[in-house]
Amino acid sequence: MKGKIRWALWFSWVLIFLLWFSPAQGEGAKKVIFLIGDGMGPQSVGLAIYFNRFMNGPDKPLHMERLMAAGNTGYCLTDQYGTVTTDSASAATALASGVKTRDAMIGKDHEGRPMKTIIDIAHQLGKSTGLISDTRITHATPAGFYAQVLHRDMENEIAAQLVERGDVTIAFSGGAQHFIPAEVKVEEHPDLKGIARAAGLGSSRRKDNRDLISEARKKGYALVVNDQELSALKVKETEKALGLFSASGFPSAIDRQPHHKTGVPTLTQMTEMALQILNKNPKGFFLMVEGGQIDWAEHANDVAGVLHEMLEFDKAIGAAMAFARENPDTLIVVTADHDTGGLAIAYSNYKLPAPIRLASGETWKTKFNFGDKMIFEKMAGQKKSFQKMLRDSKGDPAALKKEVEANTAFSITEEQAAAILARDPKTGNPETKEYTEFYVYGLNTSMPLMGRLFGKEMNTAWAVGTHTHTPVMVFGKGPGADKFRGLLDNTDIPRIVAREWGSSLPARK
Repeated sequence: MKGKIRWALWFSWVLIFLLWFSPAQGEGAKKVIFLIGDGMGPQSVGLAIYFNRFMNGPDKPLHMERLMAAGNTGYCLTDQYGTVTTDSASAATALASGVKTRDAMIGKDHEGRPMKTIIDIAHQLGKSTGLISDTRITHATPAGFYAQVLHRDMENEIAAQLVERGDVTIAFSGGAQHFIPAEVKVEEHPDLKGIARAAGLGSSRRKDNRDLISEARKKGYALVVNDQELSALKVKETEKALGLFSASGFPSAIDRQPHHKTGVPTLTQMTEMALQILNKNPKGFFLMVEGGQIDWAEHANDVAGVLHEMLEFDKAIGAAMAFARENPDTLIVVTADHDTGGLAIAYSNYKLPAPIRLASGETWKTKFNFGDKMIFEKMAGQKKSFQKMLRDSKGDPAALKKEVEANTAFSITEEQAAAILARDPKTGNPETKEYTEFYVYGLNTSMPLMGRLFGKEMNTAWAVGTHTHTPVMVFGKGPGADKFRGLLDNTDIPRIVAREWGSSLPARK
């Protein structure tokens, strides 16, 4: 009998110890900042890091380098349901809902069943939520966190779902064309007249007469449409905010340099304001920040454009890290939805460096051009994106030659410019001479043609104009960041966050 009593007492003490000293379920990070570099394969990360080291020195690391140095770094697989390569919509669904689905599907599993997202879990826990992108708020990645549609092209329906649910605290992006009645121009809508012309205007894309901006105001959203209005938001008074800063996507980062005034805020400006508003909630928040145009520049095979996007994205990471330093209950996670383009900085036999006389008295001569600091100087000297150069030249080879020579370190002939602009008589589109099947975006193929022409000058080469299978990096800091080490699947990321909050994904809507 005494033995049984002793055993019962011992068991009770062990149980009390475990209950007292074990962390409570859901004790994870109160605040989560999830930064997604769309198309940001390890090649793009390497591009930014090497550029910074060669141009600024290794003693001035990028924010992403400092975040990686925290030691919570891994790789993430990006395949979608049934295929090796993913689409951005299915990748967003994986990153938001923890489930694989078919290409172009948003917020649904592969059989079309609506799924909960990490945003829904956050709301169940009383947290605030925010979505930021430099593309459109209706574009694949942000939409993956709040919408459920069969195809990503249903952007009018996606916009309606955002407003109808009305529970996303912060939504900062472009895409105003999907929020106004049919046949109304963005510049004519009374609430959108503050959008700068340089940010991009145009007519509504809707087929009905719904004014989703008016509906959003009735749901309690403050509306801002340019960088000045964003900075003027009164944090204490703002409960919810909708920022529509362009008709469609933002102008690219390279086209928003200081000498190009667009009225569009940077990712950092949007992130900093969102964090101030979201941080008012004592229960915490979930914020997704997308550097969406890394992908767009990669589809264009525009390496200088990619570099500018990466550096802007890095500054947003810096804003998140600055916030986390003051709020240690914050988890930061950085990853990508997939790689795009298959970028390589490689050695070649083009323009070999001159022989060098060594201190030993010997002469050193290389057989190849391995790429030195000069390649980054050429990238840094590009003043416009390929897209803007093509648009501003208006299909005229002589004008394109002038655009290239005024905005890059390169010279081209009118014949080369004409070849970039030439269209295949069968398709009506520019065509690459090889891997034509992997350049699928019609008239936009002129941009990859420029990338291929200038690549040898910067020791860069591109595999394709579409997405690739390459696993992407994932790294983080804060409570629970150790869960993101090693090799993960993209569906693991929201599942880990949900578990840290004492919940679970995937789950039916």
